[in-house]
Amino acid sequence: MNKPVYYINGVGSISPQRTFNNDEFLPEISSYIENKLDCVLPEFKDYINPIQLRRLSRMLRAGLSAAIICLRDSNNQQPDGIITSTGDGFLRDTNKFLNEIFEFNEKQLTPTYFMQGTHNALAGLVALTLKCKGYNNTYVTSGLAFETSLHDAMMQLNADPDKTFLLGALDERDDAQYKIHLRTDNYKKEKINSRSLFDNPTRGTLQGEGTCFFSLSGQPGSNVWGLLKDVKVIHKPENANEIRSALHEVLTANDLRADQLDVLVNGVSGDVIHDQLLAEIVETELSFLPEVRFKHLCGEYCTASSFGLWLGLSILKKQVIPASVLFNGKKPKNPIKHVLLLNQYFGRNYSFILISSC
Repeated sequence: MNKPVYYINGVGSISPQRTFNNDEFLPEISSYIENKLDCVLPEFKDYINPIQLRRLSRMLRAGLSAAIICLRDSNNQQPDGIITSTGDGFLRDTNKFLNEIFEFNEKQLTPTYFMQGTHNALAGLVALTLKCKGYNNTYVTSGLAFETSLHDAMMQLNADPDKTFLLGALDERDDAQYKIHLRTDNYKKEKINSRSLFDNPTRGTLQGEGTCFFSLSGQPGSNVWGLLKDVKVIHKPENANEIRSALHEVLTANDLRADQLDVLVNGVSGDVIHDQLLAEIVETELSFLPEVRFKHLCGEYCTASSFGLWLGLSILKKQVIPASVLFNGKKPKNPIKHVLLLNQYFGRNYSFILISSC
């Protein structure tokens, strides 16, 4: 029996870098010095009706714009279903709603903050905007939310390969969240330049945010970025051997050897503790590959692996690795055919995403 094929026919990304223009590929890098990375936003009126625009929060605008960028890129304006993922949702509107509960003693609350603060607000907004009445689901599973949504899309396409699903991820940076993670050493206490993240082997990482959308189908579109070959997750591995076994399982399931991979997209976060297992795997199993890193560009957040997938697909599509993300100086094979994304989230959740050219 042939293994199912999942085509990624369009992408849209809004992040702390200028990524919303698919004709460009990291032409210049924005740097941050406060350990907090905010999205570089496009001109929203290019994607959203001005009447609708004024009612939306900042990250809902970003998420809807990323979805529309993806749809335009895929030349398919009407998906059969919408699947989104988030770890923390729309934190700023949630905080505003909770503050009003205390301030007004649970009376005369602003309904907008509640409606726009729910985790599935983006999935509903995109569906209403597109008039999409099909499958609609949102996954909220911390550092594995995006990977879980990928699994769902793959299962939906296994049942009907002719369908197209709009798959999205979003997480928002918030000051209250920053203070909580700072207490547990998840964020760096010393201020550093984001470009120098991996030159500071200390505890903690940088707070980030972003939203990415992908158009997935069992059939190729007119603008294929790559094939989604496999997704595998590991929760709280006891040691590097569990991750090593998962790596071998992914390669075996896809009839690949490690030396047939072309690029490694490494989701290390600059945290000297949380990066230990990934560093061991890369050193012992994948050190010969060109190593690409991305969390100095987008920061750490629950669905940061979606930015890593965007980066890997861009490398496949454009057949080039920008100097700003290549960390070991090794040149890739020509052409680049297989890219492996290996990610970790605060040392608890690990995932593999394997993508290939058509």
